[in-house]
Amino acid sequence: MRGLFRCYFPGIADTQINGFANFIGGMTLDDDEAVYGYDSDFGFKPASVFGLQVRGEISDKLSATAQLVGRGSEDYDADFEWAYMTYSVTPNTSISAGRLRVPLFKYSSSLDVGYAYHWITPPQSVYNIDYNNIDGVRVDYQNYVGNWEYSGQLTAGRIETDTLIAGTPANLTLTNVVSVSMDVTRDWFSARALYGVGSVSAQNDDYEGFIAGLRQFGQVVSTAPGVADNLNIDDDSGTFFELAVDIDKYDWFLGAEYTRVDVDESVIAVNDAWYVTAGMRIGKFTPHITYEREEADNSDQFGYLAGLPGTISTGDTALDAGWAQLYQTAQGIVATQAAETAAVTAGVRYDVQPGLALKAGMTWYEDKRNALNDATLLRVGVNYTF
Repeated sequence: MRGLFRCYFPGIADTQINGFANFIGGMTLDDDEAVYGYDSDFGFKPASVFGLQVRGEISDKLSATAQLVGRGSEDYDADFEWAYMTYSVTPNTSISAGRLRVPLFKYSSSLDVGYAYHWITPPQSVYNIDYNNIDGVRVDYQNYVGNWEYSGQLTAGRIETDTLIAGTPANLTLTNVVSVSMDVTRDWFSARALYGVGSVSAQNDDYEGFIAGLRQFGQVVSTAPGVADNLNIDDDSGTFFELAVDIDKYDWFLGAEYTRVDVDESVIAVNDAWYVTAGMRIGKFTPHITYEREEADNSDQFGYLAGLPGTISTGDTALDAGWAQLYQTAQGIVATQAAETAAVTAGVRYDVQPGLALKAGMTWYEDKRNALNDATLLRVGVNYTF
């Protein structure tokens, strides 16, 4: 982003204000289709974003940064998503503390700034996660070795956000989060990797009621409490892994990114997602194509249920019926954790001038488990930075 202006006040920090706006409109091409928040009625809300970033130089080593963001998906209610201070320990090392962007992906730092990449939005299979920011500390280091430029980040803290459990809103909390990432670049080649761990908990009254119901049958079904523990999401160990590789010869580029999310002994299925993208730069035009895929394997979760009987015969009709209903609920919840989707996106970017780009793209989305969810999505957008 380019600076809109700088304000100078004697004895007060040198302040820089930057901004960005993404106005993205889209619609599916069939009345009964819906994907990524869009349906057959043309709308701007799902992906439109505006933001302002304020950075103040308190001293030659200390700075403060805040970013205010309003999202169309949240009725443009502005919120401070970043608010942190950075201290430069050495020319190569800095420490930041506060609310920070979690460096999970290649485009994490510029995720909301559509002008920074060729897509209208980054591939949803990889980038559509429930959390992007963390309250904590991050250490950044960068240096050179020969013709190689490299940088590393160590991030630690706590994350709280909203999520869904079995389709119902819930509060997601990640504690003791620690991630380590490394980026390397040489000429036209770049690569990065990240590994993160944390304790995962999720609170939802309906789901907690389901877990409590399983435990209550412990005297009748001896395996029920153990299955309840396996399906519960309470201080479970979670891991996140990411790997990205890019080749950019300017006239053409090729990139790929892969992620895996794994939460041990919980209802959350192991999730693998990846994409491959390629494009060409022809003057002000950048045509491109991307293939993405996401798979969530719930075989472990069904393995937990294998230890439960589908029916019981205690002689108490109400009790037996209650168990049958609870078992069917468990089967349904576990079944919803599976996913197998793919999408192809073809698009074009046109750079009007520095800081302003027009984009258009078509996405063919396929749900390999349920063809009723297939959709074709048309989107157009304007990305602006100032």
